Amino acid sequence: MTLTYQQQYVLDGLAGRAAILNLTARYNRAYSEGDLESWITTFRHAGATVVRGGDTFTDLRAAFDGGGGKRLVTVDNEITVDGVNATQRCVGLAFVGAKLVATGTYTDELIYERGGWYFTSRAFEWDL
Repeated sequence: MTLTYQQQYVLDGLAGRAAILNLTARYNRAYSEGDLESWITTFRHAGATVVRGGDTFTDLRAAFDGGGGKRLVTVDNEITVDGVNATQRCVGLAFVGAKLVATGTYTDELIYERGGWYFTSRAFEWDL
């Protein structure tokens, strides 16, 4: 069975969305476990940025502040896939034990390259 252009576009979008949700889960686990190397692999090979609290980082090693007993969870993922580019907005929740200690919003740009999805930029804004 051959798919129409519209069917293929929808299928590709759904597959992209599923892969981006998995990428975000890998990011969260690596962050929570303090695993810098795995966290870095969720970003584009070159040219990625992280914005947090108004500070922009192009050196991903300098941007990493994970671990330390915090568990990161993201919810309310809104993902738009357009070919090899995608955007995501989601809410980040930081827990220490069972206690919610912080919330904020991620605004992400992603790209499909080397056979997978990667963050090209992640901007995080803490809620006040």
